[in-house]
Amino acid sequence: MINPARNSLTVRAHLLRYLIIFLVAYALVVGMAMWMETGMVYPAPRADIGNFDHERLGAEEIWLTSEDGTRIHAWYFPVNGNRHTIVFFHGNAENVATCGPLAQQLSVRLNANVLVFDYRGYGKSDGRPFEQGLVADGTAAVNWVCQYTGIRSKQVVYLGRSLGGGVAVQVSRQLEPAALILVSSFTSLTDVSHAVYPWLPVRWLMRNRFESLPFVQRSRVPLLLIHGTDDRIIPFRFSEHLYAASPADPKRLVPAREFGHNDLALENYADEILNFLNQLDAGE
Repeated sequence: MINPARNSLTVRAHLLRYLIIFLVAYALVVGMAMWMETGMVYPAPRADIGNFDHERLGAEEIWLTSEDGTRIHAWYFPVNGNRHTIVFFHGNAENVATCGPLAQQLSVRLNANVLVFDYRGYGKSDGRPFEQGLVADGTAAVNWVCQYTGIRSKQVVYLGRSLGGGVAVQVSRQLEPAALILVSSFTSLTDVSHAVYPWLPVRWLMRNRFESLPFVQRSRVPLLLIHGTDDRIIPFRFSEHLYAASPADPKRLVPAREFGHNDLALENYADEILNFLNQLDAGE
């Protein structure tokens, strides 16, 4: 004769066993994600990626020293009679060699001095990447430009692409720029990670957060946003959120129609950047 009570206990035991197996497996996945975070956020291309012959592009090779003594490698593109000076914060899978041609083009087309630098752990720069370290490196880059040119940070334009937008915003908390140009960037790195991995507790556990939205919400630094409408890595809506939250004047959002994250050629939007910089000049 079947005992209903015993069957019920057996079913509960099986369910409890499956629940324990699921929780252990989930904890292992979360632990693995935490262990892999640095490599996923910073797939830092070293000096064997790209052509590091700076002279072919007419750049000056610069070595900076970050706050903690870390040596940071940079290229500087000076222009005679320049109207603006730009610090270029590149993305997480780039380095000065891969960004050098773009920095040169922007320098010529915008008639601007451009400094592009490698975060710690990238290219020829020393050290290992982490959020506070990248912010310190960006601060060192801005300070170098100010000392070299004799201008203040409020006369320097910060241009950040992808992860570089998050770094540029954090540097702006300490050294206010003339303007922020954010390309394919985000409200926070945790928001991006949550969009990609909604089943992981990234909002609780991520160490590298790059919270841009709180600064943008209270900053009146002129803001230009350029973002691919078909971006599958950092969706276009993140720039829409930044634009809507910003009280800056002027501010502009430029949708890069039918472009994704990695195929958005920023040089094609040099005229948009130039118009924005001219608008800043007209407001002086």
